[in-house]
Amino acid sequence: MSGRRWSACVGFILLMALLAPGLAAQAPAEEERAPLDGGRVVLDWNTFREITKQERVEDGKEPKLILPWKEVQDLLGVQVEGAEGAELELDWRQFKALLQWSVERKKPEPEPAFPADYVIATADYAGVLRKEGAVFEVALAVDVLKEKGWKRVPLLPATVALESAELPQDCFLNVLGGRYELLVPERKGRIEVKMKFAAAVTEKAGASQVGFDGLPSGTTVLKLTVPYEKARVDVAGAQAVLPLQGEQGATVVGASLPSGAPVRITWERALEEIEKVPARLYAETSTLVAVGEGILTCRERLSLSVLHTGIREVSLSVPTGVSVLEVTGDAVHDWRATDDVLDVRFARDVLGTSQLSLIFELPGVQAEKTQVPVVRVPAAVREKGYIAIVAVANVEISAPDRLGATSIDVRELPADLLHMTSQPVLLAFRYVGKDLGIALVVKKHADVEVLLTIADSALVTVMQTSDGRRITKAIYNVRNNRSQFIRVELPRDKKAAPADVWSATVAGKSVRPALDEQGRVLIPLVRSGGRAELSAFPVELVYVEKQEGVGESGQMQVTLPRVNVPLTHLMVQLYLPAEGGYTTGLLGKLSFEGPLRLVKEFSRIASAGAAPPELAQPDAQAQALQQEYQARVEAEAVAAGVTPIRVELPTRGQLFRFEKILVLDEPLWVSFRYDDWGD
Repeated sequence: MSGRRWSACVGFILLMALLAPGLAAQAPAEEERAPLDGGRVVLDWNTFREITKQERVEDGKEPKLILPWKEVQDLLGVQVEGAEGAELELDWRQFKALLQWSVERKKPEPEPAFPADYVIATADYAGVLRKEGAVFEVALAVDVLKEKGWKRVPLLPATVALESAELPQDCFLNVLGGRYELLVPERKGRIEVKMKFAAAVTEKAGASQVGFDGLPSGTTVLKLTVPYEKARVDVAGAQAVLPLQGEQGATVVGASLPSGAPVRITWERALEEIEKVPARLYAETSTLVAVGEGILTCRERLSLSVLHTGIREVSLSVPTGVSVLEVTGDAVHDWRATDDVLDVRFARDVLGTSQLSLIFELPGVQAEKTQVPVVRVPAAVREKGYIAIVAVANVEISAPDRLGATSIDVRELPADLLHMTSQPVLLAFRYVGKDLGIALVVKKHADVEVLLTIADSALVTVMQTSDGRRITKAIYNVRNNRSQFIRVELPRDKKAAPADVWSATVAGKSVRPALDEQGRVLIPLVRSGGRAELSAFPVELVYVEKQEGVGESGQMQVTLPRVNVPLTHLMVQLYLPAEGGYTTGLLGKLSFEGPLRLVKEFSRIASAGAAPPELAQPDAQAQALQQEYQARVEAEAVAAGVTPIRVELPTRGQLFRFEKILVLDEPLWVSFRYDDWGD
């Protein structure tokens, strides 16, 4: 090796660094000693070279260290195969960094800090309970985790009277913040504390009570002694209260509490157990029987009163042929109906009053006598009940034969039974005892057709021109339940062409009418809204007619549209040419004839109890009626999101008004003579 390179064993260098103070002390000259710098050993280069026996390095050249690979592996803590005899050349800075990293790697890891200064491992209470007061002894095991500094361990509340305490050496008892606390000096490990204290006892309803705040310990165990036999002890929040062996004439129990739970103890003399006797059942039923076409549907509320001993199930008798559909109740777990027996199982012991609700039906009801089905309680000591009969079909019901049942007034039925239905109760019965038989006779009568659609009012406006053209606009105020169409028969004149339909709207929405086999116009309807009373909606139809051979004078008949629904009030506005004359005779009497009555102003018909006030002027009345219908049409159209086609009729000419109350699918016309219909 050249004089500028030197080798050293790393282990030897580390050893020299540790022994350097001793070596420096043995040096013959003061200037060759290694000075101390803040607790570190400082060697100059010449001293280091003499200790390690290295050659001098030329001035200006950086010294190099050549380390055997074995020493490098020891520093790094790794093994590399096939590197035997190898060397590593490092300058001084690289060697220093490697050495520092090795030293830091070998430093021990610091111990983790404890999450708490202490924990209370166990708290064992032993108490003697008397009416005059309760005395407890508690043994605590406290694990002190933090060694340095004083620790404050909270113990019992200051509301109890501490009689004595056994504390570890150098520990002290203090009162702070309403609690006794243990002051622990610089120490760690487990310590044990024993204390004796008294707590006040209160009495309520013949039971004695005592309580105090517990400790947040890992386990809390109580051993309680009552100085008389057959005492009943209750510990609030205890996971278990078990009897223990104790002295003669005393009651001893043990209990376990959750961590930190308050200690609340109640005790009293135990009553002698009464010998169990069989359960005693009383039953009361309320049965609603709805008679339909060929079937009886029944709803029954069964009130069970159980005395002496609780029951977990009950067997009920079901009449033959009855199908049980549903059984519910606050304690019902499940049920099963087989062979005319209904078994109901409860989720708990039922003692006292319990309610059952049953739904069942009896199919195959014929006109001959049918027994009223009632679910009974065979095990009941006494059973009574009420039965209400209603009809939900077109049937006549009678009960000529009864056994064990008394017919009563409907007002004598229980309120809960009357609330089961909105139908009128036809027959009502009361029964007491085991014997019950009510035979119903059900007669089915033929159904009568009822009115499904009606027009409360109708306004027909007819505009007649002198050249024979006629345009008609009919508005019907309709209430519909289930009808699909309203059928309108338009006028037919052999001398005239068929009428042309211009537009049709229903509830403000344009519709496309159709023709049936008889040539009547079919206008599709909607169903009226509302439940108690159906609301009305407008149906509008506009059509045009053309008559041939109309002269300056003559006889003319205006035929009105005919509908298949009743009209309560029909109003007709007939506009005739203004230049014409429509009177006959010397007295100038109007020549109008037909089933409609000529009026100066329309009558107002009340549709909701009170008649609205009549309008003073005929023109104002007609205008108001027209605006009322048009406003309703537009309102319905806006609600439906559509814009109907509005056909405005010309209203020039002489106006004549006609009306008829109650029109029942009958032909309607107005016939008159006219003069002076010139161009």
